[in-house]
Amino acid sequence: MINPAQEKILVIKLGALGDFIQALGPMAAIRKHHPQADITLMTTTPYRDFAEGCGYFNRVWIDGRPGKLNITGWMNLRKQLAGEKFTRVYDLQNNDRTAMYFKLLSGPQKPEWVGAVKGASHCNDSPQRTAGHAFD
Repeated sequence: MINPAQEKILVIKLGALGDFIQALGPMAAIRKHHPQADITLMTTTPYRDFAEGCGYFNRVWIDGRPGKLNITGWMNLRKQLAGEKFTRVYDLQNNDRTAMYFKLLSGPQKPEWVGAVKGASHCNDSPQRTAGHAFD
């Protein structure tokens, strides 16, 4: 078991403003559950100031979103992600892009992954996960 003060957590939320606002509840819950952890948020440029001001994160990274054929961009992202030695990732985006990030972090020291991607250590693959309205 990891000492709570040594937890390094990555939270991923890249989406639209409404989706980002709806994710504030889960973001607060993550911080509450891991009060001593070093938590990084990966998001997009429009949400940087908002994310930095909410108080849930120690730092905010901007996703450079490398294109499919940008091998250098993908290798740099892999180096950045692996270099942090995250112990857990909360994937609040759950899309093809973050599934690729999951693959970038595979290996002997991969972090726990909370999300819908196949192979996640904490996988939410319930059909009800995306059913209904966001507030249902």
